[in-house]
Amino acid sequence: MQDIQTFIKQPENSKLFQQTTIGIEREGHRVTPDGKLALTPHPPKIDGSTSSFFIQRDFAESQLELVTPPVQTSKEVMQWLQAIHEVAIRSAENEERIWPFSTPPQLPADDDISVAQLQDPNAIKYREYLISAYGKRLQMISGIHYNLGMNDEFLHKWYEYAQSEEDFKQFKSNFFLRLARNFLRYQWILVYLFGATPAAHETFYNQPDDKFDHPIRSIRNSHLGYINKSDVTYSYTSLEDYAKKLAANVTEGRLIAEKEFYSNVRLRGGKNSKELLKNGIQYLEFRLFDIQPDATYGITAQDIEFFRYFILYLVWMDTDSDMDDVYLGNQMKTQVAEENPFEPSQYQSEGQQVLTDMESMLDAIHAPQVAFDALHVMQQRMQDSTLTPAARFYNQAKTDSQFVDLGTERAAENYAKAMETPYALGGFTDMELSTQLLLFDAIQQGYEIDILDRDDQMIRVRYGNHDEIIKNGNITSRDSYSAFHVMTNKEVTKKLLAEAGYTVPRSTIFNQEATAKEQLEAFTHRPIVVKPKSTNMGIGITIFKEGADSEALRHAIELAFSKDDVILIEDYVFGTEYRFFVLDGVTKAVLKRDGAHVVGDGKQTIRDLVADKNKDKLRGEDHRSPLEKIALGKEEETTLEMQGYTFDSIVEAGKKVYLRDNSNISTGGDSIDVTASMHSSYKQIAEGMANTLEVAITGLDLIIDDMTEPATLTNYAAIEANFNPMMMMHIYPAQGESVRLTKELLDFLFPEKTVF
Repeated sequence: MQDIQTFIKQPENSKLFQQTTIGIEREGHRVTPDGKLALTPHPPKIDGSTSSFFIQRDFAESQLELVTPPVQTSKEVMQWLQAIHEVAIRSAENEERIWPFSTPPQLPADDDISVAQLQDPNAIKYREYLISAYGKRLQMISGIHYNLGMNDEFLHKWYEYAQSEEDFKQFKSNFFLRLARNFLRYQWILVYLFGATPAAHETFYNQPDDKFDHPIRSIRNSHLGYINKSDVTYSYTSLEDYAKKLAANVTEGRLIAEKEFYSNVRLRGGKNSKELLKNGIQYLEFRLFDIQPDATYGITAQDIEFFRYFILYLVWMDTDSDMDDVYLGNQMKTQVAEENPFEPSQYQSEGQQVLTDMESMLDAIHAPQVAFDALHVMQQRMQDSTLTPAARFYNQAKTDSQFVDLGTERAAENYAKAMETPYALGGFTDMELSTQLLLFDAIQQGYEIDILDRDDQMIRVRYGNHDEIIKNGNITSRDSYSAFHVMTNKEVTKKLLAEAGYTVPRSTIFNQEATAKEQLEAFTHRPIVVKPKSTNMGIGITIFKEGADSEALRHAIELAFSKDDVILIEDYVFGTEYRFFVLDGVTKAVLKRDGAHVVGDGKQTIRDLVADKNKDKLRGEDHRSPLEKIALGKEEETTLEMQGYTFDSIVEAGKKVYLRDNSNISTGGDSIDVTASMHSSYKQIAEGMANTLEVAITGLDLIIDDMTEPATLTNYAAIEANFNPMMMMHIYPAQGESVRLTKELLDFLFPEKTVF
């Protein structure tokens, strides 16, 4: 295969060669805080159906399978693994966590091990067969599956370069078959490098004689692991032979289903051999990885990079393994798995040569430094077997009690990491919090997700054949572009609401700064609000509850015009401001917002009090935390001046001082849920307003005298309607009950799906 090396070395081709897609499936049992197998049902908060995309169940009810989507970089894989892991941990009950080893924790009696309680009777029947054929305990082994696909442009170019007489589908399938054969021949190298199950708890073994008399590299890849009976036949010579033999095994009773074929590489392109023949091989699934106990998510980015380039080397190498090589490779895999991890492998020299040749390939294709770094770690392991995971972890867990203790300790550490910031979604903390919360719920509820534009907060959520594109957490196709412009234009919003009979404050509009300043005397010394016509989140707003002199009003006008070309000077409405979140014509949540403030202690300056308040772990910036940090800017300075304070003023103990007259959470306010206590008449008003504005999703701001009294025309006023209203402040209020609006949104967008 020297031609393929010549082809790959071309600069453009070497880049395409390295652009693989990667997906990880990580299995792991739920365990109790003291390290015992969880006997509880699948967490009710997580979609447990067979259609669930990210979090599934394997053999046992306790055995989670965390599945990432196919992505191109190890960084993206790790981001998804972290996110899915955190969703699984936070959704479990009783502080359950995930066991960090491939071999299971201490197992109870067989009768207490529950198989996955799936709705599909065929899935249950298959698991019952596995019990009769292999026993429950073998099925309790967990691992990591690594899915890899090649860049299709690379394959097309290689197809043209090779001038093959086959059609492209057959050429592509043969490409993957050769890769599969080479992998099976050299799979022992990965068992040596990543074997991490040198022993198991005594309850794993069906009988005492099964237990090895010495530590080994990988129980999962040994004769005690996933190995079919000797009468099962297979072939990787051609796709037709592969499919024919696989189907024959089922027809003739050697396998109950094609998925019972326990190969360390599976050909992927359809649900069964018939579909695989029709579609051709699309990617390969590699299934021999032990969970790495010292990796929070079972595998590291460096592991992922090494394995990517190891697979690419199997494409690059000039070997074309045949079936004799495959049979030999399977034997070598088992032999290496059962070797003492403290001794060099009997095949060490071959392994060293492969890794040396792999380094030459990395040089030839100008691989990134991370690939070289990963390779050098593995070369050291090949040279010194005591550096392998099996050796390192056996040193820490030589007895059953040490095994349980170590697993319990690691599981606790991983649990603590997942719970550090329960409002954020690890892996995606660069995105705004409402989007993070929506991603969390979509993962939990079993949807499929594509990140379309990370910087623009745009994602696609899919269930079956139904797609929805969502921007900034709740901008969807259910609201029109005109609805967006209506709500961002505060004057039009008020006009439409007034025409419909709702109470709104009187206002004057200005489109010239000079004109507004010429007429400012008409607005001095009376309660008013100066604000941009089309901004959101309290930006550029100044409130004068007690009225303002000419100089203060002039500054407020300048501030508002700095944010928009048109401003409003509006009568200030006395009362308390509330945010009503209306979804699909129903008020889902009501929040009282208390503007940015501090409470004096008679010692510290306002500047120091703000700094202390901003230390709250719930406060952050750019909408990535439930509460925003309080700023010390021009608006805050003006608000304090109106009260006779500066940033360096010391406030008497117990006195509450506001730094913002507006109550927005986005400018440092506190959120207080009042959904249950708000009088229903105001909820109905908010719903009617949303209907008037013809919007499905909106946040309506109302000033209300007394929320416990029925609404009249004079005891409330609508001051604003918000497009893309914040959801996080309702989900994580500073006080009161949480309303999970992201889950409500998914239910609205996908009415055909059950929300758990």
